[in-house]
Amino acid sequence: MKAFRDAVPDSMKLMASVKANAYGHGAVQTARVAEACGADYLGVAFLDEALELRRSGIGTPILVLGYVPAEGLELARRHDVTLALFREDILEAAAQLPAVGKRLKVHIKVDTGMGRLGKRAGGEAERFLERALKVPQLDVEGLFTHFAKADEADKTYTQLQFDRFDGIARYVRSNDLPIPLIHSANTAAGIDTPEWGGGMLRLGIGMYGLYPSAEVNRSRIDLQPVLSLKTEVVMVKTVPPGWGISYGTRYVAASEERIGTLPVGYADGFSRMLTGSAEALIRGRRVPVRGTICMDQCMVGLDAADLPGNPVQPGEEAVLIGTQGTERITAEEVAAKLGTINYEVTCMIASRVPRVYLRGGAVVEVSNPLGRETD
Repeated sequence: MKAFRDAVPDSMKLMASVKANAYGHGAVQTARVAEACGADYLGVAFLDEALELRRSGIGTPILVLGYVPAEGLELARRHDVTLALFREDILEAAAQLPAVGKRLKVHIKVDTGMGRLGKRAGGEAERFLERALKVPQLDVEGLFTHFAKADEADKTYTQLQFDRFDGIARYVRSNDLPIPLIHSANTAAGIDTPEWGGGMLRLGIGMYGLYPSAEVNRSRIDLQPVLSLKTEVVMVKTVPPGWGISYGTRYVAASEERIGTLPVGYADGFSRMLTGSAEALIRGRRVPVRGTICMDQCMVGLDAADLPGNPVQPGEEAVLIGTQGTERITAEEVAAKLGTINYEVTCMIASRVPRVYLRGGAVVEVSNPLGRETD
């Protein structure tokens, strides 16, 4: 967050996006750190995510970027949660809220070429905006859009989207409409084109130390991943030639081979689609995953790398994403093997995987949703 704070204009607010369990990192813990770092806003996808943060004592303003049904409006108002507004029926439902107490804060969503949510830029958005401003139960605090190709080197389409959105912004200014926060920047725009971001940078993947693509200008901001995915070897055995490994025996030992079992599988977010290509780090060396990745376990070939020292024993660390010694497996590498992006790799890490939070190398919190008795 400091890297982005230093790279964008001082006047630009920062939203910390903690939707999807903070991209797999842990929403509540990440939100607390974002608050400590001075985040002006938190971004979530659903009202449920916002309420989880409020129940955990998070007081920073929260914007729900996705759809909230009519029955959620009063709940959002009660818990001081800001909503994205873009549907006529939801606007009408807001007008039926009791006209007492605090107003429901909303940001009007404009579709400038993403084709997802929002009123289409131009007259449609302008008319919707004018109607929303006349509803006394609403506090129209913001106006925003989302770029579809900001992470690509060719900025032609992003320029087109910016121009469309700028037309709405000029309409607001020329008519002296009381909308204080107009914003359009995601992580990629914050890196490459902060001048197109308006009043707030919605910081997503970059906050977790990952770049949104290989095409953004990495020289502007130095990012380091904050997440590692680690497990340990729970069994080591030697199998004879011809011995099958895992479901379907897609791997058969050609000679006597030592096999290690790791207690992690596709139910944890270590996708079955990585079968045949995945690797783990043990003693700072890459070892291949052998056979089909199971729901809860996978196996590695311990003889495939020249591992230093005595034979590997149960209890030794295995790294699936992260650094061990001088070797590193990145989320981008895993994503390339899956044919996807680093966002999905971290988001896939299941809730049952414990999160261990460190600061300055020391453990500050362990979150294990399954619970565990301790002495």
